[in-house]
Amino acid sequence: MELPPLKVNEKMPILKKTRMSTGIMDLDIILEGGYQNPGNIMILGPNGTEKGVMGYQFISNTNKTNEHAIILTTDTKPKDMLEKIESFGMKLGENVSFIDCYSATLGGREIPESDEKITVVSGPGALNDISLAMNEIVRKNRGKKIRIIFDSLSTLVLYNPKESIIKFLQVVGGRLKSADATVLYIVEEGVHEKQVIGLLEHTMDEIYIISENAGKFEMRVPQVSIPIPIKLVPSGINLL
Repeated sequence: MELPPLKVNEKMPILKKTRMSTGIMDLDIILEGGYQNPGNIMILGPNGTEKGVMGYQFISNTNKTNEHAIILTTDTKPKDMLEKIESFGMKLGENVSFIDCYSATLGGREIPESDEKITVVSGPGALNDISLAMNEIVRKNRGKKIRIIFDSLSTLVLYNPKESIIKFLQVVGGRLKSADATVLYIVEEGVHEKQVIGLLEHTMDEIYIISENAGKFEMRVPQVSIPIPIKLVPSGINLL
């Protein structure tokens, strides 16, 4: 018996191979597949959980694919980060590495030792150590697509001269793109001078801006002329 021909929904957008899933299905459709891959992506917004949750959804998607995830923490311990992610019902697979820039900054405590999944550096001011740790993880996972979040880039900016940060982003960002990585940089709005934000934006391939008005949030995304309403729900970020 001859099977009928497959029907193609011509109204659906093409999901490009040069994109990497955001972990948010509706946003993937709008972006024709997700964030640029490889690419350096800025998520800019006010203080709150929305930006971080976008990072969690992006990283947790690694659990479904043959990829590797790297989480750079500057404001919390890896254990606490995992608890935040799991509080939204998300789980990370085995293929996840942490670069811990926070634990060693806790005054009066011994610096914890690195292990197979967690590399501890002396603090957010140790840009060279961060770069070396990132290079080593990428080397061990050569041939895989890599998802990375900097949570947050703002802390690195506050701890380092802006010239050093820009050089760091240009060098490390270039290396990570060469390794087929997509990197999300979480940036706090209102913490940095406009000149600094402008310099950071200059090193990025895509910029996503979250804004708040009367308790409601919306997001500006590349190639879309109007803001998109978003909402934080128990399972993560939803587009409205």
